[in-house]
Amino acid sequence: MVFRIIPRHDPVMALRLNRQLMAVYSYSLVWAGIFMGMQLGIFSPDTPHLLLFGALLAFNMLVYFLIRTGVSTLLDDPSMTVAQMLSAIVLITLLLHYAEEMRGAMISIYFMVMTFGVFALDRRKMIAMSGMVMLAFSGLIVYEIIATPEKVIFGIVFGQWSILLLGLIWFVFVGGYIHNLQQRIREQRESLRDSHSRLEETYIQLSEAMERLAEIAVRDSLTGLYNRRHFIDRLEEAIALAERSGDSFHLALIDLDHFKKVNDSHGHQVGDNILQRFANIARQTLRRSDVLARYGGEEFIVLFPEGGAEDIAEVLERLRENFSTLIHDDLVAGLRVTLSAGLANWRPGDNADNLTLRADEALYTAKHKGRNRLEVA
Repeated sequence: MVFRIIPRHDPVMALRLNRQLMAVYSYSLVWAGIFMGMQLGIFSPDTPHLLLFGALLAFNMLVYFLIRTGVSTLLDDPSMTVAQMLSAIVLITLLLHYAEEMRGAMISIYFMVMTFGVFALDRRKMIAMSGMVMLAFSGLIVYEIIATPEKVIFGIVFGQWSILLLGLIWFVFVGGYIHNLQQRIREQRESLRDSHSRLEETYIQLSEAMERLAEIAVRDSLTGLYNRRHFIDRLEEAIALAERSGDSFHLALIDLDHFKKVNDSHGHQVGDNILQRFANIARQTLRRSDVLARYGGEEFIVLFPEGGAEDIAEVLERLRENFSTLIHDDLVAGLRVTLSAGLANWRPGDNADNLTLRADEALYTAKHKGRNRLEVA
C-alpha cells in the first residue's frame, strides 16, 4: 500500500493537511529571509534561527502526524489552527527581538499568521488570537524597556504598537465577515443538499406511483390479469406484425361453465375466488409468450403468438384438465367448476373483430357439445 502525504480518500483531512503544509512553506520563506538578512547584517548575527525554525518544524511534524492519523479529530479544533497560530506568534515575537532595524517590516509577518486563521476561525477566536499577538508584542516591548532601556525609542515603539493594533482590528472585522459568509454558504449548500434529497425521494415516489398507475391501467383489479382494453392493443400489434411477416398466430376464448349458477347459489365472494384461482392456474399452465387477459365476467381470452395449432391445443387441454379437476372444498363442499374454450387462427385479411368472432363461434360449439371441452374453429 502506497503512503500518500495528502490522502485522497478523505477530502476533509486533505484540506487540513494542505493548509498545514502551506504554513510550513510560509515558515520556510521566512527562514530564508532571516538567513539572508543575517548575511547582509540586517539581523543580529547571534539570531538562533536554526534552533527557532528547527523547533517550529518539529512542532509542525507533530501536527502533521496528529492530523494524518486522525487523532486530531478527537480535539475541539481538528485542524489544530489555534495551536499552529500560537507557535507562529511565539516564533515571530522572538525573531522581532533580533530584528533591530527591520522590526517595523517584520511586524507584518503577524498579519501572515492572522491570514492563516481567517478561513478557519470565527470572530470570537480571531479576537482571542489578536489579543495573543498584542500580548506577545507588548511583552517584548516591556522586556526590552527593562533590559535595554537605552535602545528603546518610545515614539517608534508606540507607532509600531498602534499600527499592529489597527491591522489586527481590520483582520478581526474581515475575518468575521468571511467566516459568516462561509457559514451562509455552508448552510445554503446543506439546504440545497436537503432539497436535492427531497426531490430524489419525491421523484422515486412519483415514479413508483406512475408504475402503479400504469399497472392499474392495464390490469384487472380482481384477477391481476391484463384487462380487455390492453389485450385489444396487444392483439392489434400481433395482427400488424402478422400482416408484415405472413406468419399466423392463434386466439382462444375461455368461458367458465355455469358460472352464473355458482354466483347465484353460493354468492359473489365464492365466484370471485373461483375467478382468482383460474387466473393463478392459467398463469402457471400457459407459456411465457402467451398473453392472457380477462375479457369480461367469467370470460377470458388468450393470444398465442407462437406455436402450431396442435401444440396450442395441448396447452389448452392441460389448462382445462388442471382447472376442471380441482375441487373447491374450502369454499363449498364438493364444488367443481369446468371450462370451455374455442381456438381460432389468424388468416390474412382478419381483423380483431372477425378473428375474435371465429374464436367465439368455436367456444359456442364447445358449449353446445356439452361444455368442459375445447373446439378449434
